[in-house]
Amino acid sequence: MFKSAQELIERAGLSFHNPQLLQLALTHSSWTFEQGLDKSECNERLEFLGDAVLELCVSEALYGLAGELPEGQMTKIRSLLTREETLAQIAQDLDLGSSLRMGKGEQASGGREKASNLSNAVEALIAAIYLDQGYEAVSAWILRVINPYAQAALAGKLHYDYKSVLQEYIQALNPQPLIQYKIIDAQGPDHNKRFTCALYLDSKEVGRAEGHSKKDAEQAAAARALGYLTGENS
Repeated sequence: MFKSAQELIERAGLSFHNPQLLQLALTHSSWTFEQGLDKSECNERLEFLGDAVLELCVSEALYGLAGELPEGQMTKIRSLLTREETLAQIAQDLDLGSSLRMGKGEQASGGREKASNLSNAVEALIAAIYLDQGYEAVSAWILRVINPYAQAALAGKLHYDYKSVLQEYIQALNPQPLIQYKIIDAQGPDHNKRFTCALYLDSKEVGRAEGHSKKDAEQAAAARALGYLTGENS
């Protein structure tokens, strides 16, 4: 269901002096193409700027942690916080996808849920806030929305390649584990299919989850299994 830019402002705790910047940040290139507009009227240029602003903000915040973190660890955490998966999660927290102006074809292919579209829109939104209100305002907003992920990253609990993390965890306990991923169900139309994966450890099911692709379902099942085996929610 499409929701207005004003509704996003309320959800995200934002305000804009120039609402046209917000509208531009929410405009996917598929919309400008279908409307016959120039590509400069979509959010791609804002994405470019927002990416740089985000990296600076996160770098500054990590550097300011009283000199506690070495360079290598700061680089790793910054990478986790600025990668597509984290930004897509932030977009989902804000229900950002429902406010994107998007072409009919892109919508029909599940465009409002695609991680790439969502992460790009977050970067564009960051740039729009920066241009509208300056660095101090956008930095405060970034740190607020990214804080839960930053806390998880600092605690070593923010992962995206759960299959590798699970493999390492299990091999530390059992050098020759038998891990099997099985796609046990697939439902929905081709453009919006949902796959269900069950994960077995030595023939015992230890995780089951869904995803928009087989790869996503396997990663989600690995995350579920890791939470089950460690006694934590992943």
